[in-house]
Amino acid sequence: VMKAWDAHVTAVCSQDASELVRKLGADDVIDYKSGNMEEQLKSLKPFDFILDSVGGSTETWALSCLKKWSGATYVTLVTPFLLNMDRLGIADGMLQTGVTVGSKTLKHFWQGVHYRWAFFMASGPYLDDIAELVDAGKIQPVIEKTFPFSNVPEAFLKVERGHARGKTVVSVV
Repeated sequence: VMKAWDAHVTAVCSQDASELVRKLGADDVIDYKSGNMEEQLKSLKPFDFILDSVGGSTETWALSCLKKWSGATYVTLVTPFLLNMDRLGIADGMLQTGVTVGSKTLKHFWQGVHYRWAFFMASGPYLDDIAELVDAGKIQPVIEKTFPFSNVPEAFLKVERGHARGKTVVSVV
């Protein structure tokens, strides 16, 4: 989607996925298995936006790759919400998550960058916008494998193994 909005995109993936990622429009590709990924990213120009789908230790250094005091934003898909709810229960988990979100947002704001968590919600109008981009050829959906409905258990096993190079689809027709 970022390429459809004319962004310069740097992707981080393994070497065996780099060809697909370039085909999808990435301008720069960093192989996270070759050398120090942090140093490779820091050798590039500072970023306006980072989308982190991994979490963990990435957060400790990725924010330093953003342009300071320019509105640059770090968004992580790894939220503390469910972990805190499992660990502390509903009320205390929500409270702890609020404290974590607030403290990290303020801490990084004072360091010149925005820190956000992504929470997803289905939206008909946004899905219509994405459908238009697909129809116009600006976004290329990647389907790795399609399973018939009778093979749903096999499809789930494939997804559980990870390292997908596209989406797994179950055909119900």
